[in-house]
Amino acid sequence: MLKARGTLQTATTIAKTTQTLIGAEIKCGSYDYLTLFLDYVKGDETGILVRAHFMQTPGGTAYQDQSWTSTAGTKSSTANEYTAIANANLYITFDVRGVEFIKFTQGGSNNDGTPTGTLAATYAMKN
Repeated sequence: MLKARGTLQTATTIAKTTQTLIGAEIKCGSYDYLTLFLDYVKGDETGILVRAHFMQTPGGTAYQDQSWTSTAGTKSSTANEYTAIANANLYITFDVRGVEFIKFTQGGSNNDGTPTGTLAATYAMKN
């Protein structure tokens, strides 16, 4: 059952290449899953990179979302970035069990001029 939803930002011109906060941190401590909805309209930039960061306290240490792989018993991690290089309506679902806060950042995917594309972001959480 859907429990909470919100708007992080309306269509806003994306940042050049520096990762910039999308909206605000989200308190997700009592929820199991958060789905981020992104509406990207491509401009002069190559594309957009979106990152998720998990935190235990508001404004605290941010731990970037990552994937783990195992090879011959050795596990290694890779920081996740979600990329769009054309107009897109996307969604990403995150398991936020055991996480108090989450924030999302965005930036252009290449230093290739002044971005003119826009990004709108909303979210929904559930148990």
